[in-house]
This record gives sequence, structure tokens and C-alpha cells, in this order.
Amino acid sequence: MTKIKIKDLESIPATKAKVVFGEILHETSVEGKKFLVNRSGKPVSVILSYKEYLELLEKAKGKG
Repeated sequence: MTKIKIKDLESIPATKAKVVFGEILHETSVEGKKFLVNRSGKPVSVILSYKEYLELLEKAKGKG
């Protein structure tokens, strides 16, 4: 099971994420990278692979 920690996320400004979105998709799906998207210096979103997302959902269901 994947455990995601804030330190594992690569911080990226929203404006840059918009410009390099295709690259982000590749890096998350193929390389397993995770991104923390910031707007005005504040975190607003996390981008991770669909596989990791499903794993997190399953883990959350197990705790309910």
C-alpha cells in the first residue's frame, strides 16, 4: 500500500502546472510522481496517478 506524505509531493505553482500539464500526466502515470499544486503560495490540489488514488480509496474504506 502506498502511503503518501507531504514531503513526497513536488510543489508546483498552478500557472506552471497549467503550462506543463501533459508532462505532469506522464510523470504521475509512468514515473509515479505526485504534485502539490499551489495558488498564491497556498496548497489547493494534489495530482497523483489514478492507481494511487484507487489505493487510497480502498485504504479509506478499510478504516470506515
